[in-house]
Amino acid sequence: YLGIQRDQWLETYFSLNHLCNTGKYSWKEVMVLTAEKVGATKQQIPHIENLLLRDVINQKLNFELIEKIKNFKPMYKTALVSNYTTGLRQKLIDQKIIDLFDEVIISGEVGYQKPQPEIFMLTCEKLGVPISELVFIDDTPRSLENATEIGYTPILYIDNQKLQQDLRQIL
Repeated sequence: YLGIQRDQWLETYFSLNHLCNTGKYSWKEVMVLTAEKVGATKQQIPHIENLLLRDVINQKLNFELIEKIKNFKPMYKTALVSNYTTGLRQKLIDQKIIDLFDEVIISGEVGYQKPQPEIFMLTCEKLGVPISELVFIDDTPRSLENATEIGYTPILYIDNQKLQQDLRQIL
């Protein structure tokens, strides 16, 4: 629609998403700012907002992954670490999945975002585990960038089957 590659949109978005992840701007404001930065016209922006909103509405829970988390819960401490606005906590409550996690760390609440070391240190502190015992799973390579420097074990989430294989090797 904008005549740009998806990678260009994502690069621009990721350069700005810290603004909503740390609570300085709303998600919608960051989307509009991203659209403007990649050259969208004032006439295109409402259409882009509608496309993005439709994408958010169509997101579905990964029930197979939820079952895996339930199975891990008795043996391991679990946390959700998310680059998201403060509204995520209520979404997790509404979807009745917040209790899957011993801790929920949301960038919009704590002021740090992945891959900043502070959000991982805070997670370990809240879970009561050393950083060397943290296995962190994320679906974006960017969030796993500092794993070696910080000291945790990263897993790039591709799909449920690959996650199962990766966890078997580590655990």
